[in-house]
Amino acid sequence: MSTTPESSSIGDIEKKAPGRTHTMEKDVGDGAVSTPDSEYERYLELHHQFDGPGHAKLIRKLDWRLLPTLSFLYLMCSLDKSNAGNAKLFGFLEDVGMSPTQFNLALMYLFFTYGLCEPISNIALRRLGPKIWFPVIVCAWGLITTLTCLVNNYGSYVVIRLVLGLSEAGLYPGSYFILSMWYTPKELATRMAIFYGANTAAGAFGGVIAYGVGNLDGVNGWRAWKWLFLIEGVITIFAGLVCFLLLPHFPHQYTAEKKSKWLDSDELEYAKLRVKYCNGPNAPTYVFRWSDVLAAAKDRKTYLMMMLFWWGGSVPTYSLSYTLPTMVNNLGYSAVKAQALTTPPYIFATCVCVFVGWMSDRYQKRYFSIMGCYCLGLIGIIILWITVHYKNLYGVSYFAIFLAAAGYSAQAPIVGAWTSVNVPNPSKRAAAIGLLMLFGSVGGGSIGSNIYLASEAPTYPLGFGFSVGATVLGAMIPATIHWWLMRRDNAKRDQMAIAEVHEQYTQEELSEMGENSPLFRYTL
Repeated sequence: MSTTPESSSIGDIEKKAPGRTHTMEKDVGDGAVSTPDSEYERYLELHHQFDGPGHAKLIRKLDWRLLPTLSFLYLMCSLDKSNAGNAKLFGFLEDVGMSPTQFNLALMYLFFTYGLCEPISNIALRRLGPKIWFPVIVCAWGLITTLTCLVNNYGSYVVIRLVLGLSEAGLYPGSYFILSMWYTPKELATRMAIFYGANTAAGAFGGVIAYGVGNLDGVNGWRAWKWLFLIEGVITIFAGLVCFLLLPHFPHQYTAEKKSKWLDSDELEYAKLRVKYCNGPNAPTYVFRWSDVLAAAKDRKTYLMMMLFWWGGSVPTYSLSYTLPTMVNNLGYSAVKAQALTTPPYIFATCVCVFVGWMSDRYQKRYFSIMGCYCLGLIGIIILWITVHYKNLYGVSYFAIFLAAAGYSAQAPIVGAWTSVNVPNPSKRAAAIGLLMLFGSVGGGSIGSNIYLASEAPTYPLGFGFSVGATVLGAMIPATIHWWLMRRDNAKRDQMAIAEVHEQYTQEELSEMGENSPLFRYTL
């Protein structure tokens, strides 16, 4: 999939080159010392060399190598995390001896270990690379999912959920970080949307798989929910072993000794430099520093984006994924048919997710893309909130599920892209993504799994009311504040002459400043 070429920005980048000093820098994994000037000139040379068909060929190689692998892993992660909702309809609670309240609490506990380990996992990924870290965590959660079929009481299920959260924590934020290391800001939202589409597709596949597994109920004396956990767990373990062969290292980890087998030397060099210098000659350091992690924890952007991910993403998305089969069942359909009817809304949501990501990249309007998604999700939730009171309007209720699933799913990759493109330093970016997802996952997942109460079915006044309030107060208002503050900063920097900036700061100082540099412009 090709995107808007970078050539249109080369003139602007070259204008920023005067006044650069010839400092020395050594990046981890590069295997050589080079001057920033010569490296940037090499980037310009390669950029012109790859202009046109060469650029499109490189992007195709990246797309086919990264997106299918990461998307399938996220598909399995989403299935393994949310299959509890499907298992519930197959008698899981009755067989294990859990009450609905205990079930909701067990779902909530996952998000404590899941959220707490997200920033830790992203830092480990930054140090070790995806080729080592991802196979380990994928095989681990696949094994845990498989063992879920042996659960026989509430306590054992709580332990399973806690360990599952610990092992799954790295996949989602880690994949966003991997994509940000290979794609430029103008390409990122589309790829994150395709990747995140695996999450919405999981809702579709989850319903289809559950529909098929429902027919295995009683085979070899096993209930359907046991087969569900066993089958999905074995597939995940296999995927973890395969991703060791398919996932590449980070671009900067390749050296003269560690060569790429899927990119030639020029393609690999350009893939590394085009991301490194996407904002001009003042590139961030690729050396891991704990000070960059601390800087992410102190940055207001991290917490404003966390609000979006928490209240506008995790709360409504998780609540829908866990209760959608039950919602459809409450519309008058049988348990097995309800599983199948959860598929179309998720297919629609996947299509909307990719389209919004593409539009966001094309027009570089992250704020308006996110707000459009929130509005679509709100419309769906409000319609559903009204129509569930009238049994004869089950068709309208089902249509509203399409809108809610699409709106709340499509916002997630834009939040990830908006965060990534405005934090150029890789170490700070990895930490920022992990931190915003920490609070979003712990808060959103724990709340989202407990607001649609079985005792309030089928009208769910608390669930619908909370989702509406969280979206407006917790996400739309912080998004607007975030957009306004960055717009104000851009306006201030536009008043500064580039020549004066180069007189006041050295190239090393501008590179160190990252997004706080007077030459950096936030993507709005």
